[in-house]
Amino acid sequence: MNRPSAALLILFGFLVTTALEADPDFPVTLTDASGYRLTLAAKPKAIVSLTLATDEMLVELVDPGRLKAIDQFAADPGISNVAEFARNFPTKIAAEKERILALQPDLVFLADWKEKEFAQALREAGVPVFVFKAADNLDELRDSVDHVAALVGEPARGKALNASIDGRLRSLTSRVSRVPANRRLSILSYSFFGTTYAEGTSFDALVEQAGLVNAATRAGMKGWPQLSKEQVLALDPDIIALPSWSYGGKTDPEKFLASFLADPVFASLKAVKTKRVLLFQDRHLMSNSQYMVDGVEDLARAAYPELFR
Repeated sequence: MNRPSAALLILFGFLVTTALEADPDFPVTLTDASGYRLTLAAKPKAIVSLTLATDEMLVELVDPGRLKAIDQFAADPGISNVAEFARNFPTKIAAEKERILALQPDLVFLADWKEKEFAQALREAGVPVFVFKAADNLDELRDSVDHVAALVGEPARGKALNASIDGRLRSLTSRVSRVPANRRLSILSYSFFGTTYAEGTSFDALVEQAGLVNAATRAGMKGWPQLSKEQVLALDPDIIALPSWSYGGKTDPEKFLASFLADPVFASLKAVKTKRVLLFQDRHLMSNSQYMVDGVEDLARAAYPELFR
């Protein structure tokens, strides 16, 4: 019987080693928010995140060494839930093509509101790009976590993060379920520009989960409608949620609150009379990551503090 040649033994060893090193989670193919089907052949080791939601997820899903850059807003404590991490992170960027290419990423997360041309330019340069859709509700949040975890090759961590989300939501639901439907308080968000969040927005989903009624949705509004002062008076919610953060720091939330309370037109509002015109943490209420659950808790605690004593 002939012995195998040295060359055959080397080839066999190479094939065995390759099989052992192969990642069972790859290749992975997912369709992004732009309709593009992205296929990754191997676990990415140089990830660039240009959305705050994916920044917040990735901090929990991957080891820091795999992150090459995160979004510039990640270090802003007014809107970011990973500001402490981001402060010490070396590279925070915006949609800057040359800087991104210099990092030689093998995966880039882009927000779905970024220009299509920018995503296409990166793809033409050979960069794998996934256009991320911000979650509008908690079911979409779970899908987002699964998708991001699958792309970065951490499905087990994704399942653990979703299990944590579900556990916290179950606990909150157990508390607010004690409030009868006919005694649930109403709430209205009111921005610096006089707009609100109605049906179909993530705020609306958080309100419902917190055992509250969105006054704008109850009135048949959808999306982000503009409100007149007369409409605010007609809605007359139990609680009014004002923003705690402004883009570029152009508006002072405390001064906005003071001006709202001092406006004689609003003097007859229930929320004004009961001192329930409140600044809510926008880093929670505007989140599209796992911190949406914190937004639910913020709302529930403000409405029903007796349930948390």
